[in-house]
Amino acid sequence: MIPKRTTEAESVAIAVAAPGRRRKVIGALTGLAVAAALTTVAVPAAAQAQGSPGASTVHAHHHNLSPRQVSSAFYASYNGDLAAGFDRYISKDLVLHGFDGPGKREDWVQADLGIKAGISDYRMTVEDQIVEGDKTVTRWTFGGVHTGTIFGIPASGHQVHLSGISIDRVAHGQIVEHWSEGNFDRFLAELSGK
Repeated sequence: MIPKRTTEAESVAIAVAAPGRRRKVIGALTGLAVAAALTTVAVPAAAQAQGSPGASTVHAHHHNLSPRQVSSAFYASYNGDLAAGFDRYISKDLVLHGFDGPGKREDWVQADLGIKAGISDYRMTVEDQIVEGDKTVTRWTFGGVHTGTIFGIPASGHQVHLSGISIDRVAHGQIVEHWSEGNFDRFLAELSGK
């Protein structure tokens, strides 16, 4: 007997019919999307800038990424090479609407690199991500142990956390506009040990 090949439409119908299977299918698809996003982060940004043989292919692929892929890869870089994530996914001409109003891209980069350097066991978690057109909304949290100086506040050894929601507008494979809101005052209080 020759096994019947299941078409994509039949697979979706089977997954919808069985909630347990649907969760597994959605989980598998999400895993594949995250793996694809992390793969794009893994290629060193320097390879593009140096004109390596694969740079034009990587650069062309970079522009074909969807807003969700760009945002997912950027936020995943917080748990890896954040500097490369900024280089690859954040436009040099970024329009930034930060916690305290309009800001400069370089200030955001330096602040987030400094926060990450001052926290041991640092972990960023994307709680939710919603896409509408060229914009993604990402609800995120990060935290760890405050073991280094952050914003002039010496290490306290306390667990610290920051949570927020960011909206990113994506064009040509990069985030070109970024809004962020979060519990920054609480984070500063935790850093200070208050």
